[in-house]
Amino acid sequence: MKKTILGTFSAVAVMALMMVSCGGASTPKTSLKNSVDSVSYAYGVSMTDQGLVQFLEQSGVLQSTSGIEYDYQIRMASADSTQKEVLQKEMNAKVDSINKINAPRLNQFIKGLTEAMGLEENSAYGNGLSIGVQFSQQMLPQFNDMLFGGDSTKSVNKDQVLAGIISTLKNQELAISKVEANGMVQSAAEKAQAEQQVRQEEELKAQHQESIAAGDAFMAENGAKEGVTTLPSGLQYEVIRAGNGPMPTDTDRVKVHYHGTLIDGTVFDSSVDRGEPATFGVTQVIAGWTEALKLMPVGSKWRLYIPYDLAYGSADRGTIKPFSNLIFDVELLSIEK
Repeated sequence: MKKTILGTFSAVAVMALMMVSCGGASTPKTSLKNSVDSVSYAYGVSMTDQGLVQFLEQSGVLQSTSGIEYDYQIRMASADSTQKEVLQKEMNAKVDSINKINAPRLNQFIKGLTEAMGLEENSAYGNGLSIGVQFSQQMLPQFNDMLFGGDSTKSVNKDQVLAGIISTLKNQELAISKVEANGMVQSAAEKAQAEQQVRQEEELKAQHQESIAAGDAFMAENGAKEGVTTLPSGLQYEVIRAGNGPMPTDTDRVKVHYHGTLIDGTVFDSSVDRGEPATFGVTQVIAGWTEALKLMPVGSKWRLYIPYDLAYGSADRGTIKPFSNLIFDVELLSIEK
């Protein structure tokens, strides 16, 4: 509820807070010239909205206005237009009164925050200094590393982080809304995580290049054998016994017997050896299995040669090392209802 209510502040309330701001705690100028500036500003807004305000209220630096806002929002929800206007003015006046009380302590906090983050600006001050140290020494480096990894040529814009923080603390009009800021930071984090996974996989490939080369050579040689079919995905199979039943779909569950080995013949799993078939959803297995099962009529027995990217990829699964190609004898016994 608080996120919605904060967006209802009128221009009057915002201007009143700006007028009572003391010198030495001004908001850095917002300048979203590029994507780094934008995500830096968004980070400041998001971190403030997602915890800093609550911390300052719990620490006694700020008096909360959320209770007043919530109460008036409930009352305005059932009021007519005339009553809403009166209630809005009452709410603005009460919020403005608390903002005036908050302003001196907030400005001291911002002084400590900006000093600790290395800007020119030099209890509330102690809290600002403490939080600023955390931002400067822990949170910003972590955010910077998350976004840019080991690229020393790129850096989060501290001025824009501060602009986002202070604008949010002062309830000023934001260049990027809280909802947009939270989404932007989340998207940036997801993108950075995906890029990091790609980098890590490339590093792993370099470490396992010999086994990858051996697997590629095996698949190339195997694909040239009579009776072996190679699909566009790279999956290879040969039919040991042809079935004449229906073929499974993505939504089906199947009962199978299987025997799995590495390309050197090492057995890593076998329902045949256990003497008990396995039942599972067609899409609940590795991609190579899913692709093959949807091509196999019930009653079939195929030998699958699965490249690592359709198996477990870069994952280390004990006997199955990263980038391992796998061989399975698969007998499709039935489609389960």
